[in-house]
Amino acid sequence: MNDANDFDSEDSGVDNVSLYMETLKARMDPEQYDILARAVHETAHLIAEGHQAGPVGDASEFTPEVQREYATVLAILLTGRMDHRLVEMPSHGGSPGFAIVEASVADDPVKLQEMRENHRRFVAEWQAVDNELDGIARASGLSTDD
Repeated sequence: MNDANDFDSEDSGVDNVSLYMETLKARMDPEQYDILARAVHETAHLIAEGHQAGPVGDASEFTPEVQREYATVLAILLTGRMDHRLVEMPSHGGSPGFAIVEASVADDPVKLQEMRENHRRFVAEWQAVDNELDGIARASGLSTDD
């Protein structure tokens, strides 16, 4: 039997995802669960075929709950572990977001605050570069539309 922290087993991620998905099936809205299950299935196939996991499914169907659970399932699939936590983290543009972190970080307010500050600095630097590139594009007569 696979332990949640068993890194030696290639199947531990899949086994743990299966277990977690069963718990989700019991507590999620059936339509939301189906959206999540399709996304997880597609992602697992991409990874199994040697591709990087990327955007899957229709983004408009991904409610905040589905997004959080998808991130959790992806973390389990990639690490084989179930001992991580979902924490709030501001995303690009200041909108609410989240991150998956090790339990030791989530349980340590100092480490968690340090991680959030590092993330804020990264986002601010990223925004500054975006603004500079937009300015260069406008000065060159190029469109800045995404």
